[in-house]
Amino acid sequence: MTALPARSLSPESDRRRSPQEGERTDILLRLARFATSAPYAGVYLVQDADDEQGRSGSLLCRGLPVDAEVVVAQLARQVVLRGEPFELIRTVDRPDGEATFPRSFLGVPFSSQAPAIHGCLYVMDVVERRWTPEQRLALQDLATLTPQDLLAEVGEQERRALETVVRVLAKAVDNLPLGVTVTDLSGRIVYTNPAEARMHGYSVEEMIGMPASVLGPPEHRQTDPLKPEEALSWTRETVNVRKDGSRFEVRLWSDVVTDASGEPVGLVTCCEDVTDRRRTERRLLDVAMRDPLTGLPNRTLFYERLSNAIEKQRKNPLLRFAVLFLDLDRFKIVNDSLGHHVGDQLLRVVASRLLDCVRPGDTVARFGGDEFAILLENTGAGDTAIDVANRTLSALSQPVQLGGYEIVTSASVGVVQSATHMTEADYIWQAADMAMYRAKSAGPGRYEVFDREMHREAVSRLRLESDLRRGLETGQFRIDYQPIIELGSNAVVGFEALVRWDHPELGELHPNDFIAVAEETGLILKLGQWVLSQACREARSWEAQGDSPAPWVAVNLSVKQLGQRGLADRVREALRAADLPPRRLRLEITEASVMVGAEAATETLQELRALETPLVLDDFGTGLSSLRYLDRLPIAGVKIDRSLVEALRTDGRRAKLVEGVIRLARDAGLRVIAEGVSYAEELDELRRLGCDEAQGYLISPPLAAQAVQDFFAPSTRRQPANPAPLSSVLKNEDRAEPDDSARSTAGLAGELAPQHPVSQRLLPGHVPRAPTEDTIPFSVPE
Repeated sequence: MTALPARSLSPESDRRRSPQEGERTDILLRLARFATSAPYAGVYLVQDADDEQGRSGSLLCRGLPVDAEVVVAQLARQVVLRGEPFELIRTVDRPDGEATFPRSFLGVPFSSQAPAIHGCLYVMDVVERRWTPEQRLALQDLATLTPQDLLAEVGEQERRALETVVRVLAKAVDNLPLGVTVTDLSGRIVYTNPAEARMHGYSVEEMIGMPASVLGPPEHRQTDPLKPEEALSWTRETVNVRKDGSRFEVRLWSDVVTDASGEPVGLVTCCEDVTDRRRTERRLLDVAMRDPLTGLPNRTLFYERLSNAIEKQRKNPLLRFAVLFLDLDRFKIVNDSLGHHVGDQLLRVVASRLLDCVRPGDTVARFGGDEFAILLENTGAGDTAIDVANRTLSALSQPVQLGGYEIVTSASVGVVQSATHMTEADYIWQAADMAMYRAKSAGPGRYEVFDREMHREAVSRLRLESDLRRGLETGQFRIDYQPIIELGSNAVVGFEALVRWDHPELGELHPNDFIAVAEETGLILKLGQWVLSQACREARSWEAQGDSPAPWVAVNLSVKQLGQRGLADRVREALRAADLPPRRLRLEITEASVMVGAEAATETLQELRALETPLVLDDFGTGLSSLRYLDRLPIAGVKIDRSLVEALRTDGRRAKLVEGVIRLARDAGLRVIAEGVSYAEELDELRRLGCDEAQGYLISPPLAAQAVQDFFAPSTRRQPANPAPLSSVLKNEDRAEPDDSARSTAGLAGELAPQHPVSQRLLPGHVPRAPTEDTIPFSVPE
């Protein structure tokens, strides 16, 4: 069943009708009462057009008691559902003794197909009565007239309701802050609200009938009428034009207006003035894109402009550009000695001078700290970038008076000139960074231009980084162990763990070949954790020799390791997992790693000392302040750098320094270890000076893990073939010093020196590996 929506036919709305509006319906109801002699007559209409069961309806009846409405509605609904007349006489009283109302009810159904109307015309009485056949027939005849009477009234009421809605909507639209315009398909404005008129500097009357294209800029105006199939909904941001010709930014929303058949007849467009919002957004974006100290563009804005320059060159290869990366030399000294406020003033001066060195349209940016960058666009084929680099170095070298001090600064500059193969901003920046560091290594106040050789190095470095990640995932690393002997007994007391990379293409790589990449990428943390754990596990299998305790293993810790929290916990876990006593692990640290953060490093070293794991200061004697660490750090020994050991044989003056270092260390109660021992004379002199331990290719090259295992196996363990003192065994004619090419790891694969013959006498049973440069042992627990 379908029904006519009758939102205006509720009893409340009926009571609000004027006599003229309800005259025809009132006549109908009076006729129904007259024909049946009933005191009440009314109409019930189904309200919901989708209500097939007639559950939702509306009563139209004057004077009906409120407490009877529910009962009457239920009875009338039964008539609608049955589709036939229904009569009811009630004889049951209420509990309070009063008569149930109504006591008599007669209803007949009615309906209409166009539009669909379904309902019931009913009469009722407060007393029990029966309706005569003539009365029933009269009521049925009246019911056939009911739809036409109601249609006329409903149509009028809906028209008035629609007019009310239109007035309400018009009032709401008139008060909207957004502009609203309705145009026909020819583009003429047929309606606009005051906000739209004010926004464009017109009155509402002026805008009615004018073409809407006048509101847009001339370059976007469309003069041809809009075809129905071209009427589309859209949203965009653009620029509109006021009556005085000024322009402002707007956001537009447009939708199609259709007629009853769904055909487009026009467009309704909402317009928002976003000028202030966009101005605020640009101001905030400018703040976010600029360095607050100097006002220069920051890294983000520089990268954006660099990407634009790359895109321009991709479209036109003749539009070349260049990038300069500057790092101030010794800027930290200014901050540390004169204070950060003076350092900030110096940075502002540097920024101003850099701006004076470039052309209008070029970009000078500050990346943070003392790093600056310059983007030169449209450099052509000349030496524009070189000219700017020279002007920059000259300008920065001029003294500046700040805080009562005369400050002279300089910079190291890396220059990259664009090429068609440089299509990524990150790659260009890496190239500039590499050139800058090449310049800094050559001395202050210099520039370097990125060339093909640097390019090959960069590609090789990127490839090595990728291979390093893959090598960690696939287990390409192993550890060799170099024996350390006690000079008093010639007994092997420990081994130093030295990591090796079995690269599938380049062969065996030593730490010198990949440590720098591992440090920069952070992969050293993962690799270092593996080295520490693996060395502890393998050392656990080493056995004692005779009455001597089982040897210990020495693992170096890198600079980054001391900055990690929980280092002591990681070491403790590695010892626990391997079931290795703490005294059998020796941790070696360098002076450089301590100087990076002396206070934090000292705290970490105290935690490690609490584990009863000995700490050794490695590369001792190479720094300017090594001696002051002897009484400050919780160390158990020092390892003399190989350069000082070599001086025992080649430089008498420095040999005295070695003697002093050994004496100071022993007076401080520290053990002294010498590394890089390559000649018998060096070993004899170290023993004479009171050095405790030594290692080097004279004694043995690093051994593979299996060779160390074989050395401690019962079948191979024995005393040295020649029990005489080592100093008397090693003659000058026996030495086989590694040549210079072997002592410095050249290339990624490294060159290998010949095997030392004496090492077989000292360590019978081992499988010697060819010696190389005394490498950089390390381990950084994650």
